[in-house]
Order: sequence, then C-alpha cells, then structure tokens
Amino acid sequence: GEPETSKSPVPMKLSQLAESLARVARPQGGFKTEAVIVNYYGAGDALGGHTDAVEGDLEQPIVSISLGCRGIFLLGGPSRDDPVVPMFVRSGDVMLLSGPARLRYHGVPRIFTDEDAELPPGMTKSQVANSSRQGSALDEDMLEYISQSRLNLSIRHVSN
Repeated sequence: GEPETSKSPVPMKLSQLAESLARVARPQGGFKTEAVIVNYYGAGDALGGHTDAVEGDLEQPIVSISLGCRGIFLLGGPSRDDPVVPMFVRSGDVMLLSGPARLRYHGVPRIFTDEDAELPPGMTKSQVANSSRQGSALDEDMLEYISQSRLNLSIRHVSN
C-alpha cells in the first residue's frame, strides 16, 4: 500500500505525560512521542499474545495507559512457550514495557464489564446515580460506554 502521508498530531499534554513516564524506565531520555495506538476492547474482546518489535529504536519503552474496564494482562517471555504472569490492569494504570520486557510476548485475554466495571477515579456510585437522574441522554450513554469497554493507549517512539 501507499505510505501514510498525513498524521494527526498527538495532543501536547498526552505527549508530555508519556515522555515524563518514559523517563522512569529510561532516565537517560531520548523518548519522543511519535505514535499512539488506541486499542478498544468491548465485551468478549481479547488481544492475543504478540510482541511489539517494529519500532526503529527498541531501547525506547512503550508507555501503556489503561482506561475504562479492568482487564487481565498477561506478560510472558521471549517465546510463546514461556510461562506467563497474569496481572489486573485497571482504569488509570500505567505500564512501561522496557528493557527485557520490551520484547516479551503479552496480551489481554479478558476484560470485565457491567457490575465488575470500575468507576473513574474519584467518582462514587451515588454521583453516577445522581448524574443519571439529572444528566442528559449523552451522560447516560457515556456511563454505559465506560461500564462496557476498555481503551488502552499504547504510546511509542518509533524512529531510530
């Protein structure tokens, strides 16, 4: 196919956040936000085991930000046959894939929706109830959406 010739700029605040987080894993710096992959998960969706090895500089970390429903994240080894470590990822969690973990197999086999869903940080169930009673149909649609889905922002430095 044709190479991509136009890109939407990454919002400055998101870029600054990612670059600040990347310094935790790579204090010597060099991380520049060049791409954001948005993974959407609805009920029953999963992301199979894979590695992320297409970027030009594999020394740079991947900054991963989870939003919405909880999910199970599996981190394996350099081979698909290596044992995996399961962990919950919750809304607001940040994961840095760097060093040896940068090239390990990983995936998301399940998200938890409905009654298992977590509220956004700082929001209580009574606020949700009040919002639903006083809010617009848009508010109710938004609450339904965040209780049924998960987004992951995978922020990357892609060039050499």
